[in-house]
Amino acid sequence: MKKKKILLINCSASTYYNIINEELSQQFTEVEFHNAVSLKPFKYESFGQWLRVKANKLIGRKNFKSHYRFKYVMDSTANKSYDYIIIIRPDVLLDAQLKELKNKTKHFIAYFHDSINDIPREKDIIHFFNKVYSFEKSDVKKYNLQFLPNFIYLKEQLPSAPLSYNAFTIMSDDYRVDCLEKLGHFFKTKNINFKFLVQSDKRNTSTIIDFIKQRKSNEQVLQYTNKTHVLVDIHKYRIQNGLTFRVFESLFFEKKLITTNADIKNYDFYNPNNIIIIDPNAEINIPEDFFSTPYEKVPSEIYQKYHYTNWLKTILS
Repeated sequence: MKKKKILLINCSASTYYNIINEELSQQFTEVEFHNAVSLKPFKYESFGQWLRVKANKLIGRKNFKSHYRFKYVMDSTANKSYDYIIIIRPDVLLDAQLKELKNKTKHFIAYFHDSINDIPREKDIIHFFNKVYSFEKSDVKKYNLQFLPNFIYLKEQLPSAPLSYNAFTIMSDDYRVDCLEKLGHFFKTKNINFKFLVQSDKRNTSTIIDFIKQRKSNEQVLQYTNKTHVLVDIHKYRIQNGLTFRVFESLFFEKKLITTNADIKNYDFYNPNNIIIIDPNAEINIPEDFFSTPYEKVPSEIYQKYHYTNWLKTILS
């Protein structure tokens, strides 16, 4: 083990970075991990706290709630220093919090797994970091960042299960639902069974989509993934082109993929026998043999490029 002190802060609502914490703990003697996923839903402690948040919102500090939400992180890191500090989605932290953390290390590193189109504040905090990595190629070029795609975050295959669906996806309720419904209608005309889950607080009826109120855990999602033949990836077209984690789940499980992300053609694992690209604005036409022909295994050296161990190696380089 290397005698280094690492602080990893995941400010995103995902569990994908738990494996990064595990890998860090195997490589370094001291690893401190703070995970926003494990935080309890934010509740105001007093009327005065509520008033301060609202007052700051009026003057443009919309994320001032983070002062309280991440206060435990700032308290637990007080009077400490680190060899590396890595923050996932640092835009949710206040400038003052970022400044304080920056003073604790010589290697202050950020990872953006959203585009600046989607989260404009990201461009305003780039200057705090020694190095910023992003999965979005256009942001890398425009803001002089380091390109780094998302990664294969899984380590162990699930027990084999009979296939229940020919196609599956899960996503949040937004403008992409129109494309998902169009794909579902296409599947119905071809008698292809599918399962489309959309987490929504507003809608609850559809002949194509199962709208769900409660967010599924990643473990629950993987159970569906394990029981499907083809994964569907409706990315945030018109907003970003970085590869979603659904793409890397398809690589790990060796599942075929239907995606709206045309930029996937420019990655070395792209294989038209494994991946079909659909245009959200055009008529959908997927060859029937796409479902009947076998998945063609990605060469090991290419697969390893997108493994979480290589992602971490790049971050720390």
